[in-house]
Amino acid sequence: MGMCLDNEDCAFQNLDKARFCAKCGIPLQGSLLQGRYEIQGLTGKDRNTITLSAIDRHEELPVTVRALQPNITSAEERDIFLQDAELAFALSGRINETGTIRVIEYGQDGPITFLVKSEIPIYLPATVAQSDEVKAEKNWLAEGDRAYQLNKYEDALTAYEEALINNPVSAEAWSGKGATLLHLGHIEEALLAYDQALSLHPNDPDLWNSRAHVLHELRCYDEEMFCYDQALALDPNYVFAWSGRGITLVEQNRLEEALFAFDRALVLDATQGVIWQAMSDALYSLRRYEDALLAINRALDLEPNNATMWDIKGNILRRLQSPDQALVVHEHATMLSPDNPIVWFDKANDLRDLKRYAEALVDYDHALALDQALAGAWYNRGNVLAAMHLYEDALASYDQALQFDDGLISAWFNKGSLLHKLGRDEEALVAFDYALALDAQYSAAWNNKGLSLFTLGHLDEALAAFDQATTFGPDDPDVWFNKAIVLERLARKEEALSCQARATRLEHQTF
Repeated sequence: MGMCLDNEDCAFQNLDKARFCAKCGIPLQGSLLQGRYEIQGLTGKDRNTITLSAIDRHEELPVTVRALQPNITSAEERDIFLQDAELAFALSGRINETGTIRVIEYGQDGPITFLVKSEIPIYLPATVAQSDEVKAEKNWLAEGDRAYQLNKYEDALTAYEEALINNPVSAEAWSGKGATLLHLGHIEEALLAYDQALSLHPNDPDLWNSRAHVLHELRCYDEEMFCYDQALALDPNYVFAWSGRGITLVEQNRLEEALFAFDRALVLDATQGVIWQAMSDALYSLRRYEDALLAINRALDLEPNNATMWDIKGNILRRLQSPDQALVVHEHATMLSPDNPIVWFDKANDLRDLKRYAEALVDYDHALALDQALAGAWYNRGNVLAAMHLYEDALASYDQALQFDDGLISAWFNKGSLLHKLGRDEEALVAFDYALALDAQYSAAWNNKGLSLFTLGHLDEALAAFDQATTFGPDDPDVWFNKAIVLERLARKEEALSCQARATRLEHQTF
């Protein structure tokens, strides 16, 4: 739908297929009120009301919509407006003179409280009336848009297909069909629908941007980037093409390029909280935590009740070694979104870092009550239990984490390390081998595998493991000390002394 119709006081850029402006709440151009009145433009505005031009898609006649501004009116004002509208509607039922203005509908739709006024039409001869085919197409289009906005995607698809039967070269119907197929998970078919729409309207940047979204789902990133390029060639100020491009570049780990795209988007429209959030995520991935904090604060200035943004801010503060500040922020996020397991998980991580283990355990359990399959919560819960010396419970928690994500390498490593500590070295070796199957260059896993092999008396195998550990972690003094001990036990004294000397040098460098 694009920019808010209130260019003077709002000018917010909205996402495709939005019905109402996310900032001020007024209907967007092309949106349908009550699935019938298609908004065309903003024609007037006073203290708390707006006047919009629209088309009644049931009758194919122009109408006027008068509505309260949702962001500045109270519930009491809306009730009074509806009472007045009801009276006007009742009086209008007695009017039938040609050219007279009457109220034909009133009510609420989304954030909008409105009434619709229409002039009783003068009869049109058949020569100037619309053809039945055109009326049918537009009616089906309106029905498709209404069903789409109500998330009734099967009904929307049927309506768009009916519209195309009446007019196979309707770009609007092909576009609506493409958006609907995407929601229904028919990705390849959605791409074909957008291709048809673009063959009819090749200079429409919205269609290129929508096609890019489909290609993103198909992971065809190069072709997706081509679509963004086409959209931006047609409209260099297309904010959502810049932001979409940036988000895809982040997924490809092309973070500096992504930041450039987000910069361009925010120069064009600095009121988009979601873009500030995406920029913060990219900066976080680059470990530019101070810059990430500035970006997420800008996002929160725009969306102060967004729990996800508060959660991100808390995680940045924890990275900045401020778990006490992070905890306050994450507590606020849990109040905004108490059913979100991730914010409880992140709050628990703050408590863990503050060594408030019992409280952390309560919050990990709360997160898992909301999402039992949250592997990270099971894993960190295991770490907290281990810190509390509840080793068997910790092992059980690691096993739960691995049940839901057997690729969680740190869980395999910590499980193996705890089993070694408990003297269960045969089981520990199994865990270390799983970790090394996931990352053959995991120096710490080679080192701890060597310790278990040494404990079991397998000296040659232990030495081989320590050799791998020193290869992949040559600056770790501990692995050189461990290797020296094995060499000493194998009576290879000169090599043992050499390893011990190297360990000592590294240890001194560390301090």
